[in-house]
Amino acid sequence: MYGSKVFQDWFYRDVGDALNSFYHNMMLVAVFIISLVGYFLFRINFCSVSYRSFKHQNVLEWVWTVVPMLILAVLWVPSVRNLYLMNHIGEPKWSFKAVGHQWYWTYEFVNKKYQEVVLESYMDNIDDGNFKYRLLDVDQRMVAPVNLQLRVLVSSVDVLHSFSLPSCMLKVDAIPGRMTQTPLLVDKSGVVYGQCSELCGVNHSFMPIVVEFIPVSSFLEWLKVTEV
Repeated sequence: MYGSKVFQDWFYRDVGDALNSFYHNMMLVAVFIISLVGYFLFRINFCSVSYRSFKHQNVLEWVWTVVPMLILAVLWVPSVRNLYLMNHIGEPKWSFKAVGHQWYWTYEFVNKKYQEVVLESYMDNIDDGNFKYRLLDVDQRMVAPVNLQLRVLVSSVDVLHSFSLPSCMLKVDAIPGRMTQTPLLVDKSGVVYGQCSELCGVNHSFMPIVVEFIPVSSFLEWLKVTEV
């Protein structure tokens, strides 16, 4: 949402909720530490009490060494859990491949006839009179089902790109000569927008990503009409 100070509305519920909770906990800890340090800086600089003789305090040194370690240890647990959720593939029911080019994306998948289909997705022209997001809409959207464990394979044919869908908590580098896989599970229908998040050349800002998530029944019908 425009002007928001937090994450976008997320379609990937489990990971989105976990990252949002972790973000709020991190902000709570950060505000507490900043307030505590600011308070002591104020006391030391503006109060009449002198702390020059306040030395050889072994207990205090233990406290300001151990307490930050405990805080980092507490934050480590949800952080590792979030990393696991964001990278656990599980048992994917369907897969598609996103391949970066200069400067557009192609999507490869298998239709109901077991034929490989390739969709070339270029940034769309906004001068045709229809409502479209400038620099974000494409001429051919990728379509995927909701409430189904997906696997996204990401690669590149020329330079380094990055397949990024912020609403799905997804960002994967597209590396030439290498295939990277990442899980994707969306629990509601809608259209998500993204962009290449790597400086890949002069037209870097003109290769958007659009994925339309639809119910499984509609997705199966869509697979039937897709052709090579």
